[in-house]
Amino acid sequence: MKKRLRRAVRALLDSSAGGYLKSLISDSGPARRTGIHTHGSGRSAEVIAYFGDSPDKLYQLEQWLPALEHLDQNRPVALVLRNAESFAAIKRVTGLPLVLAETQPDLTDLYAETDYKLAIYVNNSMRNFQSIAEPSIIHVHVDHGESDKISSISNQLKAYDKVFVAGRAAEERCLRALWGFDRSRMELIGRPPLDGDFTPVLPPDDRLTVLYAPTWQGENEGNNFTSVDIFGPDIVRTLLESGARVVYRPHPRMAEMGASAVQRADEEIRTLLSRAGASRGGHVTALHHRLFDLFEDADALITDVSSVGLDFLYLHPSKALLLTDRHNDREKMRSLSPIGAELAEITSDTIPDLPRLLENSRTDESALAAREKLKAHYFGEPASDQSTARFIKAIESAISERFEAKRA
Repeated sequence: MKKRLRRAVRALLDSSAGGYLKSLISDSGPARRTGIHTHGSGRSAEVIAYFGDSPDKLYQLEQWLPALEHLDQNRPVALVLRNAESFAAIKRVTGLPLVLAETQPDLTDLYAETDYKLAIYVNNSMRNFQSIAEPSIIHVHVDHGESDKISSISNQLKAYDKVFVAGRAAEERCLRALWGFDRSRMELIGRPPLDGDFTPVLPPDDRLTVLYAPTWQGENEGNNFTSVDIFGPDIVRTLLESGARVVYRPHPRMAEMGASAVQRADEEIRTLLSRAGASRGGHVTALHHRLFDLFEDADALITDVSSVGLDFLYLHPSKALLLTDRHNDREKMRSLSPIGAELAEITSDTIPDLPRLLENSRTDESALAAREKLKAHYFGEPASDQSTARFIKAIESAISERFEAKRA
């Protein structure tokens, strides 16, 4: 009996659910100090970007680094990390000062010894709440993407002093879903990670270049919008048969759930592109290119309900954009997502018609008008590269508001 129980426990810990249990165990942290480690002058910063997770989620922080580096010109910024591997990895991509405080006692000591004024959070990690417990710091949530996914409207947002969102769509989403949420905590800042210079990274090609960049399967079915397991290989086959150059960009967390239908479909897509490339090169499985650079190479994007489609919409409203609907439920999509209601045209039924859908999206004036309207709804109409300036202004206003209140 005991052996069977031990085997059952081992099987559970090896499963995707077990990964979640392990994270709960590790996130609780040992009740002991391991010491605070620094790289640069992190203790003298005024603003910190807090990141409590492992390296597989660092992409959530990395997209904010340019905006944080701009902010550092106004107020000293440091990155506070809770994972030693993330601490080591992020050194390679930024010159901002770093601080590692692995355990809760270390974090408490760090905050007691420093004069940080404001903390920025790029996700809703459980470990964020070990930091939010500190009352002397202003806690600001910015998230790592603008999306209609359920995870974008977590009730956890109520825990932050300020919530910075892209535009009116996010504002409406939060106020509709979060009972009792205080509108005065919200600031509309646009999308700072989209301010910047992005350059083509693939060789020129005379074919239509279609970027297929699906999302991952989420932690639960309610947050699952990936098209990979439902019709990902069919999308790629149809594109190849139409003569397009196909660029496949799987989500960084796609393999996180272990053996699954998504993983098997992902492997099938890679095999299809590898075989097609043997006869005529140019097809790419893009694992290490920056996504925003790949946007420059693409003539069209196929993606799921996620931040990817919205980022492409902001940067390239004139280019073709099609979304998938894994549930094949038009009414659900209409109630869930404004962009999905307009652009989620790919279902199991419409894949054979994919070349025509792409052509319509590229050439139909009404499709362009719809994308321009959606861009304004999700991001407002700031001048190009102005989101970072709005972000910095909102940070300054929050600090002034807090410390004027303390003096009163």
